Amino acid sequence: MDFRKLHVESSQNFKWFVLIVATLSQTCASFVIFGMGPMAAFYQQTFNLSQFETGMIVSTVNIGPIISMIIFGNMMDKYGEKWVVGLGSILLGLNTFIAYLIDSYIVLLTNLLFVGIWYGTAQPGGSSAIVKWFPRKHRGLAMGIRQTGIPVGGALAAISLPFFFYRFGLEAAILLQAFIATVGGLIFLLIYKNPGTEIQPEHYTFKEKIIRIKNNSQLYPVLFIGMTMVSVQLIIVAHLMGYLKKMLGLDLELAGSLLSLALIGGTFGRLILAWISDNIFAGNRSKPLLLTIWSTVFIILLFLSGMSMPLWGIGLLCFFFGFLGIGWYSLFIVMIAEKSDKNFIGLTVSFALTINQFFIVASPALFGLLVDWTNGYFIPFAILAVAISAGGIWLRMTEQKISEIL
Repeated sequence: MDFRKLHVESSQNFKWFVLIVATLSQTCASFVIFGMGPMAAFYQQTFNLSQFETGMIVSTVNIGPIISMIIFGNMMDKYGEKWVVGLGSILLGLNTFIAYLIDSYIVLLTNLLFVGIWYGTAQPGGSSAIVKWFPRKHRGLAMGIRQTGIPVGGALAAISLPFFFYRFGLEAAILLQAFIATVGGLIFLLIYKNPGTEIQPEHYTFKEKIIRIKNNSQLYPVLFIGMTMVSVQLIIVAHLMGYLKKMLGLDLELAGSLLSLALIGGTFGRLILAWISDNIFAGNRSKPLLLTIWSTVFIILLFLSGMSMPLWGIGLLCFFFGFLGIGWYSLFIVMIAEKSDKNFIGLTVSFALTINQFFIVASPALFGLLVDWTNGYFIPFAILAVAISAGGIWLRMTEQKISEIL
């Protein structure tokens, strides 16, 4: 009996369990983080908060990963994903449960900062696991499937949390979030295992790793694209409804439905764009990412043109805006991982996601300020289109230089 062959076949089969567990873990963690949108409204009603205080609840949670992702990414490279992601999700649930006992707004914000810190294990951990377990030919689609855990977790939270709040009160909604996060962490701990070649001897200090990442010039255009495209993603979520209402005269209920259509498009985009990179472009991430960038710019220009369209045309435009402006993310994560040093993929992905997190926090507010200052959407959208185009040009020039060297 060929035990080596059996071992390979077992590993080939187990990678699909890895995908299921990584997706489930991401969904459970996202249930808490993306559930903070509706939870903020519940806290506002319960604690009689101002709009600013309500907004700070969501902002504080999103500041947490900025503090933690690089640290956790480095830990994953040293010790593997199993305990870092599993315990991180359990601690995420524990800190969420502590909110059940809190009746002070300031203490609540402090606690939610730690909730965000523990969420810093989810994104880089799941991404690192997919890269290490899946071969290049399947990696894009696997990453796309895992990334659907983010919108699915948010959608499940948006559906279930209001039900529990209005039926059983704020405490029940908090306990549901805590339970979901803890279960996700326990399942990850029980099922996931680090690949046999996972842990490498430490050849570099943390500072040396950061310097090597900084010196990897191939990452620069991809990192810049991450900054611009994650801004598109958050601007869709925060400002698309306002644009549709103010510029196209749609009522808020219809605008909300079109935003939902854009989010659905984003879920499909994360899967389909990743599948295209695996199967049509044979593992090349750069070409489909460039097509995504230019197509996003084209859709923004359509919004800028102000041309009148029937409702079905607006719906189609919103769907593809989400398909591209949210769907790009899987390509980005895989491309960062594949351009990383194989000994610190987790740290490199965490580094990129930390940079993105600054723009996740800042871009909706900055875009809104530009809309207020210019009294319209033309200049903000034009600046966004120029920034996205610059990233595409930079990536194209970099990839061309690399191909010439090779």
